[in-house]
Amino acid sequence: MVPFAEGLTDDDIEDLAAYFETLKPLPPEPTTNAKLAAEGKGIADANHCGSCHLPDYSGREQMPRLAGQREDYLLKALRDYKAGERPGLDGRMTEVLYHLSDQDLQALSHYLAHYR
Repeated sequence: MVPFAEGLTDDDIEDLAAYFETLKPLPPEPTTNAKLAAEGKGIADANHCGSCHLPDYSGREQMPRLAGQREDYLLKALRDYKAGERPGLDGRMTEVLYHLSDQDLQALSHYLAHYR
């Protein structure tokens, strides 16, 4: 994002944010693997993902929307957070994901990508 955003003014960023805020998220695709989704739900519940990202995973303030995002994107983001390669604002995601296995991250990504 840096190469795309480095020339933007504060007004440009506010205009872009206002535009993106008007867009409606696409409905998620139906869950393709019910067992994996159930496992992911358990992981999300146990780690209180809905506390920061809201119970419907729609996001708020600086917490991004998780529901209905592309599964491959979510998995990469979770892996990057866990590895400390994507620290976020306060590093909390790295801390939250530290104890989760890659299988856990896959299940969580699947659940969130197909969340309704």
